[in-house]
Amino acid sequence: MGDEQSEQPASAEARDRTARGRILDAAERLFAERGFDHTSTALIAAEARVPQGLIFYHFKTKMELLLAVVREDQPALLDGVLPALAPDAGLRQAVDGLWRHLAAVLGEPSPVRKIIIQELAAHPEIRQRALELHEQMATLVARYLAQASRPPGDPGPEHEAAARLLTIAAGMAPLLGEPSLTLIPPGALATLISDGLQPQRTAGAGRQAASSGLAAEGPDPRG
Repeated sequence: MGDEQSEQPASAEARDRTARGRILDAAERLFAERGFDHTSTALIAAEARVPQGLIFYHFKTKMELLLAVVREDQPALLDGVLPALAPDAGLRQAVDGLWRHLAAVLGEPSPVRKIIIQELAAHPEIRQRALELHEQMATLVARYLAQASRPPGDPGPEHEAAARLLTIAAGMAPLLGEPSLTLIPPGALATLISDGLQPQRTAGAGRQAASSGLAAEGPDPRG
């Protein structure tokens, strides 16, 4: 009896879900290898081992399939972007480690990142996705830099600017065909960014302390 139950066919919903996953996996591989415009839905169907019409059951157009490939992998693209921040690490050490980590993560594009890089110039929908992804990544990096500063706090404009510099530079390396760490030595970059960020934080704290002191003293009676 148990064997008969285990041999019963899967439900239609389970089969559809499995087929949809195979379509997405096949599309991701082929779009990354051949490019969107040079990949037919017939080829995707053959790779996924499904009838071609099933692609259009799950996705109305090939562009909708491309967007699904990019959209559904987006959490994975952001996962692991940041290294762990050591509690006793100075800002320079934190920036050095962050740059090395970003260079490793973004310097070897995943299939979906490769698709985004290939297609963003030709397809506005992918360019918009790339901008959204970069903004999310830069926000994470800005928070990391602000927490690594002394004293730690919320990101300011200088942290956001540094975050965009780091993420753009790391993301550009694959386009230039050169490792990020060769393009920009970690130590030199860490000195540049930490020296630029820490005075801002110190000056801001000084201005805030001065303002508090003036407020505490009250108006000059001689005025």
